[in-house]
Amino acid sequence: MSSRFVVAQAALVAVALALSGPGCGAKPQQEVEAPEVETGPVEPVKLPPVSPQAMAAFEDGMRWLRASRKSKRAKARRQAVDKAIAGFREAVAIDANLWEAWHNLGVILVADGDDEAAVEAFSNALAVNPAHLDSLVARAEAHRRAGRDGDARADYERALEQQSDDNASRRNATARLASLLRESRAYDDAIAVIRETLRTSGASAEVYVELALVYMAQEKRNLADLVLGKAAEIDAKVPAIYNAYALLALARGHSQQAFEYFDQATSLDPDYLDARFNKASVLLDAGDYPRARAELEAVVAQNPEDMNARIALGVAHRGQGEYDRAQSIWETVIQEAPRRSRVRGDALFNVAVLKMNFLEDEAGAGVAFERFLQEAPRNHPSRALAEQKKKELGL
Repeated sequence: MSSRFVVAQAALVAVALALSGPGCGAKPQQEVEAPEVETGPVEPVKLPPVSPQAMAAFEDGMRWLRASRKSKRAKARRQAVDKAIAGFREAVAIDANLWEAWHNLGVILVADGDDEAAVEAFSNALAVNPAHLDSLVARAEAHRRAGRDGDARADYERALEQQSDDNASRRNATARLASLLRESRAYDDAIAVIRETLRTSGASAEVYVELALVYMAQEKRNLADLVLGKAAEIDAKVPAIYNAYALLALARGHSQQAFEYFDQATSLDPDYLDARFNKASVLLDAGDYPRARAELEAVVAQNPEDMNARIALGVAHRGQGEYDRAQSIWETVIQEAPRRSRVRGDALFNVAVLKMNFLEDEAGAGVAFERFLQEAPRNHPSRALAEQKKKELGL
């Protein structure tokens, strides 16, 4: 497993989706008015009353959505999610102007890994209510996961235009856009976006952390160090600062110092598991499977829903020769993960590699690679390698 350093493991957690609120979803009124937008290209719109029949279907979807969040068993949770989807689809079939149903449908589809359908749902929500920023930023994230960086960038930039008076929202959108540009190696553009936000919305530790990551990507480590110092001056209790310091220490070859920074990040916020995950990634790369396993078991104990950590834990078990345990972990992820999600594809691929390279089960490996190619997302990065492995098996 190659190390996959993260600032936030779940990209959509950073997006202010309506599903994170107390009601578990965007909820329509009988007469819905879009938020007022004083700047930017989108004018406020007055939306028509909601059809009572559509409202009934929407409320049914909401009930099942809430039930899915309370379900502890994967099968019951999946059944509830499917019924929530059916309720929202029925609502928009009755009244296509019910943008809240389109939005909530999009959120579920993103969680299911169906980014194409999610983009369509968010686009339908925005066609009715173009001023709804949650739908806009969520669509940007779905575009991004689908590999359409240009479309994602356009949505982020539009969100920035509409959030000029909301400093917190602007900083969040800036960090997401800057990280996209950094990953695309458009470093100058990323720096320009960050500097404009710092000029108009003031300094923030989180934005400075993203700037430091851009400098690290450019191998301007002294500048990264300087910027992280500014972030710490603003708020020394932001764990992402020390996660970034750890990555900087690793880039300089100072592994022990990096581990100390990772530990500092998790001590500041026990719920900030990215640093522990990153530390485990370094240990896996170094072949230190027992220590990596200990770190990952701590992550999974605290957040059993973290499927990336569970897959990495399987790698640690495999490294210790515990093949049955590794396969069991990955098969459970395959059962529980969203159908077309990247993480499910990762689990499918790991099972296939285990069968081919460790269990020497060529027939089973062939079946497993074919299943991966049939069920993994179209843009999964291991597709080409899976095709190559099939050829090696003579298939």
